[in-house]
Amino acid sequence: MEAWKKPIWRVPLVLGALGVLNRLLHFAGSLLWGLIQRGRGPGPDGTIVLTTGYVTEIVSGIMFLLFWWAGWRFVRGLTRREIFRSASIMVLLNAALLAAEQISQHVFGTYSWAVYHLYTLAEGKMWLDQLSLRLFQALGLSSGLWVVPGIFAPYLYLVFGKKNAPL
Repeated sequence: MEAWKKPIWRVPLVLGALGVLNRLLHFAGSLLWGLIQRGRGPGPDGTIVLTTGYVTEIVSGIMFLLFWWAGWRFVRGLTRREIFRSASIMVLLNAALLAAEQISQHVFGTYSWAVYHLYTLAEGKMWLDQLSLRLFQALGLSSGLWVVPGIFAPYLYLVFGKKNAPL
């Protein structure tokens, strides 16, 4: 619990907790939606089609609200310099996870389960990834560029920094 008192670990701990919560909400929502679809029974052709429906959008909306609430609740008392340093740890983690994901896919030809589980820590900003993905698809832009805004999402907490402390 001593790490919580150090400002340098505040943003990584907040976003890590939000990431775990995001993963749990997504799994629970998908399970519930699958049970609802199964309960409806087979369609006209005799098959049951399972989808996640709007679970991703609903969870992203909830996580958007929780992202800002957690920033207001847990990051608000820090100076902008402390928030910048703390958020930089998460930006580096996000970039390292993206690099590890790309390397594992290109070198080994498969997705690494270790990277998948480590991504749990970075999923607190998944709402921004979903928003960027939808926006980039609507604009017809390259599919690989939508991940860039999510990498820098921890810097959004700078709005909660003390006004009198310069960056």
